[in-house]
Amino acid sequence: MANIFTKEFTIASYDLNPKGQARLTSMANFFQEVAYYHASELGLGYHEMKTRKTTWVLSRMRIHMKRYPVWNEQIKLETWPSGAERLFALRDFRVLDSKGEIIGMASTAWLILDIDTHRLIRPKEMMEQFKMIVHDVQMFDRPLDKIAVPGECRLMKEHEVVFSDLDIVGHVNNMKYMEWCIDAASSEDNSDMEIRELEINFNHEALFGDCIQISGLEQTGGETYFVATREDDGQEIISSRLKRVSMPGT
Repeated sequence: MANIFTKEFTIASYDLNPKGQARLTSMANFFQEVAYYHASELGLGYHEMKTRKTTWVLSRMRIHMKRYPVWNEQIKLETWPSGAERLFALRDFRVLDSKGEIIGMASTAWLILDIDTHRLIRPKEMMEQFKMIVHDVQMFDRPLDKIAVPGECRLMKEHEVVFSDLDIVGHVNNMKYMEWCIDAASSEDNSDMEIRELEINFNHEALFGDCIQISGLEQTGGETYFVATREDDGQEIISSRLKRVSMPGT
């Protein structure tokens, strides 16, 4: 399959959780980093887009990990543009270990935003302009739809956006939203559980000083749904679904 971009990573000590495995948010950071490198190679990276007064906005993401790599383990990430659907540009990923076994996968949906007008640009326009080779190979059977929370959530945690939450454009970094949900769901009594999958919709931006309320709905089978809203105006910032499983021997 042509137009696959590959980059190797070594799991560092700062990538680890208390179990000595790479955190799910570390893996998500790898996915975004390799997407940036490939987009730059295609002439559509951060700096190139900025000169055209446009930017990529991550709108939806789904990650599934069969297992998590451990400290000092070398992994290989592969990514490719996997199509376009309405206003979304799709990009998929897979994680391979040193034996070439797939240990994780992800799918993402991106929007292209005109910085001056805030108008969304249809990705097919950009793909045709740059003659981008697109593959319709996607890692999941179902599309990245809007997450429907199947019931009423209860308030689990509140968080005030601080400086360390912000990214290069002054908005809350995408991984921070994931951390808030994971922290809201984690406690000592579920330390035997491992996150197998996380799906998230990034609906609106959160800014410095915002008070964010994270509410959750726990379901049978290890699934928890989350909704994060801004306290001031009730605006829904993200919705998310997290799937945990019991580890063998626990």
